[in-house]
Amino acid sequence: MAGIYGDVMGGVGSIETRAHDLLDTLGSRAASSASAICLWDPLRQCHVDIANHDYPDLVIDHLNNWFIDHDPLFDAMRTRDLGALRWRDYPDYRYGYSVNTVFRPAGFEEGLSARLVTRDGTYVGTIHVNCDDPRYPSDSDVAEINALRTQVAHELDFTVRPRMVAELVAPDAQAWAVDDVGGAHLLRVGDTFDAAVDGDHIAELVLAFSAAAPWARPEVLRWHDGAAWMHVRRISTAPRYGGDSLAAVLLVNRASLPMGITPRELDALTLAVFGLTNTEIAAHLFISARTAGHHLESASAKLGAANRASCASLALVHGLLSARLLRHPPRKTA
Repeated sequence: MAGIYGDVMGGVGSIETRAHDLLDTLGSRAASSASAICLWDPLRQCHVDIANHDYPDLVIDHLNNWFIDHDPLFDAMRTRDLGALRWRDYPDYRYGYSVNTVFRPAGFEEGLSARLVTRDGTYVGTIHVNCDDPRYPSDSDVAEINALRTQVAHELDFTVRPRMVAELVAPDAQAWAVDDVGGAHLLRVGDTFDAAVDGDHIAELVLAFSAAAPWARPEVLRWHDGAAWMHVRRISTAPRYGGDSLAAVLLVNRASLPMGITPRELDALTLAVFGLTNTEIAAHLFISARTAGHHLESASAKLGAANRASCASLALVHGLLSARLLRHPPRKTA
């Protein structure tokens, strides 16, 4: 891609800011009456217009919905792996639904769309350019967009930065992107896994993190999948653009419980963090209060805690909390 676009896309701004800057730069080099970049959000499973220059709402809504699902121009690009296409590049397109029902009533006489696909084949979204002069976009305009679309796809891919975070923080971990309503999207399997963790289990883990009380909201939980213990870390993310659906990255590693902590001690620690007494812990775990106290004394010794409060604090610090119990956070009875 030309250096000018590389400078724009290599900026430190949000996805939204860089997309707007890209359209400004493109507009200075290729004819357009309106342009937009619409990205595919794999979490919400929909297209989002992150940069719209002069398209009416009706047109942008069409581009993000009916056009993607039904338009023959877009379908040809998808099924035949084509680059940017104009109306005149596709036989009889001018007589179709999009042109006569949406584009021409909005004042456009020619247009171009291109799919944004990374080098590894990941579909990221679309770039659209429409003109009120049927002579444009020209052949050189098409070449301009085809030259930049792969790099644009890489830079604007919603999943790039979460994957980078996962690779830097935990290169062996399985990584999931979590949206603001608790949905999860697999980013990568991780070196220690043969396959993705079951989606239902991931949903339970997301629930365990979100269900914990704000004053005891952990960054790390422990979870047993029936075969092995897992270390699960949640990293919150800052919004990358207006309406960003990404809320966190979830990192899952295979890891035994540390410091000799037993599964029963882990349960007792989890309940102690929520302020439950030995009697209340015993009721939750169906054991005697004396046994509950023994579990906490043993855990305190392993953690080097001086008292019960210190033990609960260290349990939070070391992420010694049971995801199984936190799916339905314990409540004090009194």
